Order: sequence, then structure tokens, then C-alpha cells
Amino acid sequence: MSVVKRDTIEKLINETKDINVTIFLPTHKTGEEGKQDTIRLKNLIQKAKSELIEKGWQESKAEDLFKKVQSLTEENQFWLHQDKGLALYINEDYFDYFKIPVSPEENYYIAENFLITPLLELQNHHGIYHVLMLSQNETKMFKIAPDLTTKVEFESVPTSMKEHLKYHVHERSIQQHTGTSGKNAMFHGQGGDTNEDDKELELFLKHIENKVTKYLKKENGPLIIAGPEKMVAYYKKANKYFNVLPTTITGNVDNKSADEIAKESWKIAKDYFQQDIESDIERFNNLQGSELISTEIEEIVKSAYYGKVDTLFVPMGYRQFGVFHPDENRVDMSESLNGESVDLINYAAISAIRTGSTLYGLPQAEVPKNSGLAAIYRYKS
Repeated sequence: MSVVKRDTIEKLINETKDINVTIFLPTHKTGEEGKQDTIRLKNLIQKAKSELIEKGWQESKAEDLFKKVQSLTEENQFWLHQDKGLALYINEDYFDYFKIPVSPEENYYIAENFLITPLLELQNHHGIYHVLMLSQNETKMFKIAPDLTTKVEFESVPTSMKEHLKYHVHERSIQQHTGTSGKNAMFHGQGGDTNEDDKELELFLKHIENKVTKYLKKENGPLIIAGPEKMVAYYKKANKYFNVLPTTITGNVDNKSADEIAKESWKIAKDYFQQDIESDIERFNNLQGSELISTEIEEIVKSAYYGKVDTLFVPMGYRQFGVFHPDENRVDMSESLNGESVDLINYAAISAIRTGSTLYGLPQAEVPKNSGLAAIYRYKS
């Protein structure tokens, strides 16, 4: 199991054989429905086996195909940490699975390609970003990825005011104002000189900022700042990193867990990651009446195959079956998966990925013109 990124999908495409099985299952974290997930998966596997046998596979060969899947999913541990959905990819030489944060339609798909379109939605909104939690007690930063939140360790810089005062060269100045050792100095209206306190707070945050910016220049992703209003303001004043998001999480963060800050910050990060989608939808809308856009599935299937598609908007849950004949540059539509027919939406998406297009998986209502497929072309015919 791994995070679903663009290169993850590219790997799936490259692992295909003549026959490939994709299984999607909505899953549940707890409760009676969660207990039913394993039964529903077994039923889907049985249906897939039966179809393979109908296609001419020997029963023993069909059984062997699913041995790794069944061995894994029969373990109770596998079902303990589910998300909203499960995607499984299986052929004679390959098996991988993904616990996904969206609830897919329960189904299986047997074809010359894996079904990758439901995974496209996961790329849109799940980039990597950082959250810096400012605190006089312990300033810390987390790297937040789609399936993992990790703490970033800072070396050779005090992460608390206590440590800052202990080692800072202005310690004696603080002692004079507070009448205490720097180690136990009180701050902000609690008996000290507020102006001097603020200077030390600013200096503390400048040191933090130097470390944060040095680290983030190698990462380049967005940074969200969280903490008391004054600390946030001082940090922003010192900031030299180019990609600090304007919206902050204001207030005391001392008691927030990593999970809490990940959920809270995602509300801000989501808007950031939506920007590219909105920009490309606007580009599509500005090209109305031009030969550089299309919502005709047959034309888009052909164009994607020949590398003409710049950007592809793929509706989640929408399917159109048919066959593309490259030799004749012809698409025959069909109402179901029969004979040679495949999911043409999936076929177009795979072709677009192979030729370096940008792809977005969207609810159908958000796809330009509310269509079954929409594309911006690289050039006119």
C-alpha cells in the first residue's frame, strides 16, 4: 500500500498485462458495516473469478490470481485501519492496494487496463504542506502528507522561550528587568518589561524563521502558520519564505495533537490545492467556441491517444463503454462491457497520462459543461 500520486498511477499503467482486475469497495472504520466489508470483498472476488472462467480461464488459474489478495484480506489486522474506500489492482505478475479517503462505487473491472479513473480525484486535493505551530513553550512544525503527519526536527535552535533565554547573549539584560534568572523569566504582562519581552520574542521567532525557511526552500510547498496572534504577527514580519499562506490558525496551540492540527489546517490547504483546477476550468471557459476545447467523448479518446490533449477533466463515477480502433481512428460506442469494449473514459485518461497531460478527477457537476469528459487541446486539428 502507498500514497496515490501521479507516479503511482503511471506505475499501475506500466504494470498491465493482457488481463487485469481492478476491485473497488467502500469501507467502514467501525461498526457492523465494517464487519460486512470482508464479506462484500469476498463476493466481488468470486464474481471476478466467475467472469474469468467464462472468458476461458481454468478454475485453478483464476484461484491462483487472487491468492495474495485473499491471504492479506483474511487477516484481521488488515481491516483495523480502513479509510472510506479500498482499491485493489491484480494481474498474474502484480498486486497492490490502496486505502483511499473517498467512497467509491462497489464494483470490479476486468480489462486490458487497470481502472485508474477513481484514483484521479485523490491527486487534486492532497498535496504535501507544512504547519508551523508557534508557542513559547514548544514551537514545532509538522509535514502533512495525504496519509502521514510527521514532526520536523530542528537542530541547534531553541524551540522554547525558556531555552532561548537560557542560551541567548542578552540574558543579563532580561535578568535586570525581571530580577530572575533567564531560565525562569516571566513574560507578557506578568511582571517583566513588556518592551524588552517583545524584543526577545521577536528575536526568538527570527531564529525559528531562519531554520524554517532554510528547510522549506528544499521542499517548496505551502506553509500554514498557527499560534497566538502576536507570535503569528512577529513571525510574518520576520518571514523570508515565499509560500506562506495568508490564512492562519490563531490561538493557543499547546494542547493540539498532530491529528487535530492536520484536520484544522486542511481546511486552509484545500483551497490552495484547488487553485490549479479553478485556473484550468477558467482557461477552458475562456476558450468557448474555439477548436482548442472539446466535450465529445469520441473525439477526446482519439485526441488523447495521439497526444493532443493538454488538460483532461474526468467526471467521477461516469462511464462510457466502447472500442477504439487506432488503425481506423474510429470509436464504436456500446451500452455495456461486452466483447472487446472497455471503459472509454478510463482509456482516454490512460492515454492522456502516457502522453504527459494534466488530469483532474472531479464530480460531474464540476466538469466543464457538466459533460461526460472535457479536454483542452495542445493545438488545433
